[in-house]
Amino acid sequence: MIKKIAFISGAFFGSISVLSVLFKLLHYQGATVLLIVGLAGIALVFIPFYAKYSYDKTK
Repeated sequence: MIKKIAFISGAFFGSISVLSVLFKLLHYQGATVLLIVGLAGIALVFIPFYAKYSYDKTK
């Protein structure tokens, strides 16, 4: 279950981050909000779940 959450959240927040960079390059509105959401999601959701998954895998 943790593996699935880690990989789905990583793909989701990673794609939001990449999309926000594209929006920044095209000067669209909302790019800053997307960038903050994407990077915060990676930092607060993906990294802890992936760390837990990696720790459980080595145990």
